[in-house]
Amino acid sequence: MNLIQGKKKLIQLSLAASIVLLAAKFFSYFLTHSNIILSDAMESIINVVASAFAAFSIHLSSQPKDENHPYGHGKIEFLASVTEGILIFLAGLFIFIKACHNFFFEQTIQAMDIGLIIISGTALVNFILGKILVKEGTKTNSLLLVAEGKHLLSDNLTTLVGVAGIIIVVITGMPEIDTIFSVILGLIMLRSGYRIIRPSIAALMDEADSDLMKTVTEQFVNNRTDDWIDVHNMRIVKYGSDIHIDCHVTFPYFYSLTETHSLVNGIEIMLRKNYPQELEIFIHADPCIPAESCIICLKTNCSVRQKSFAKKIEWTPALFSLNKKHHIQ
Repeated sequence: MNLIQGKKKLIQLSLAASIVLLAAKFFSYFLTHSNIILSDAMESIINVVASAFAAFSIHLSSQPKDENHPYGHGKIEFLASVTEGILIFLAGLFIFIKACHNFFFEQTIQAMDIGLIIISGTALVNFILGKILVKEGTKTNSLLLVAEGKHLLSDNLTTLVGVAGIIIVVITGMPEIDTIFSVILGLIMLRSGYRIIRPSIAALMDEADSDLMKTVTEQFVNNRTDDWIDVHNMRIVKYGSDIHIDCHVTFPYFYSLTETHSLVNGIEIMLRKNYPQELEIFIHADPCIPAESCIICLKTNCSVRQKSFAKKIEWTPALFSLNKKHHIQ
C-alpha cells in the first residue's frame, strides 16, 4: 500500500467511525436531554463534516501535477484543516452560548446512567482512532491526518470531561452540574479549534517551518564535506505532505559540470533519506570566489587557493536562510 492509499484508508475509516459515533451520541442526547451529551454530539457533527472534507482533500491532493498546478494539489490539505478548525470553533461557541442560556432556563435531564455507558464507549473508539491518525500523520508529514487525529483526541477529551460531569450529576442529583460542564466543554472546543486553525493558516501562507529547517540544516552539518563551501538562500515550502526545498550551494569554481552535478546529486540523495513522502529539490550551484571564499574554505589540497584559511563557518538555520554567501566581512 503506497502513501496516498494509506492516507485514504485512514480518512475513510475516520469518516465511517464518525458517522456511527454521531448516531450513538444523538441517540443518547434524545434519551437524556443532557447538555453535556449535546456538546459531545455537536462536535461529532464536525467530525463527520471534517472527515468528509478530508477524504475529498486526500483524493484531490493525490492528483498529479498539471499545467495549472505545477506544485501539485497538496495545499488543499491545509484548507481542509482550516475548515475543520473553524467548524470546531463555531461548535464550541454554540455550546457555550446554549449552556449560558440554560443557566436561566433549566432543562430536565433523565436516564443519565444509560447515557454514561454510551458516551464512554464512544470515548474509547475516538481515543484509539485518534492515536492512529496522529502517529501516521506525523510519520508521513501529513498535516491533514495530524489535524484529523488531534480533532478526534480533543473530541475524546471533551467526552471524558462529559463522562466526569455525567457521573457527578448521577451521584449528586444536581442538574445544574450538567450546565456547568457543558460550559467547560464549549471552552475546550474553542481552544481546540484555534489550535488547529493557527498552524494550517501558517502553512497556507508559506510560513517557515522552523522544525523542518532545523532538521535539514542538521543533515547538511552531519554530512558536511570540504566541497560544500557555502549554503545559503534556503527555502522550504510544504504542499500537503509534499516538501519542496531549494537552496544555493557554493562549490570550487574549477570543478567540471560533471563533478558539480555529481555533488548536487549526492546532496539530493542525502536529503531524501529522511523523507518517505514526495520531496522536490532544487539546488543552484554557485562557483566560489577566491577573494571571498578562500578564507572560509575547508579544502586543504586546493591548488588555486589565493588566501589562507581564516575561520570555519558554523552552519545554522538562520545562516542558511540568508540570501547571501557566508564570507567574512
